Amino acid sequence: MRQTLLVLLLVAFLGIGVAHVFKPDWFVKRSGVRKGGEMLTEYNRTEFQMAGAIFAAFAVYMLYSLFRH
Repeated sequence: MRQTLLVLLLVAFLGIGVAHVFKPDWFVKRSGVRKGGEMLTEYNRTEFQMAGAIFAAFAVYMLYSLFRH
């Protein structure tokens, strides 16, 4: 039971991470990130994409570790 919940949680984290990579503007609009000029918006997009990639990679690694055993 616990393993199933953990898998569901990690799959949700993976989905959120992938969404950050492919649709960062949606998250930038709905977050508390301060918006300045065009340059700041582009940096915000890149930072959200990088954070999403790291988030998704961590979820994939944890799923791999879980199923490896």
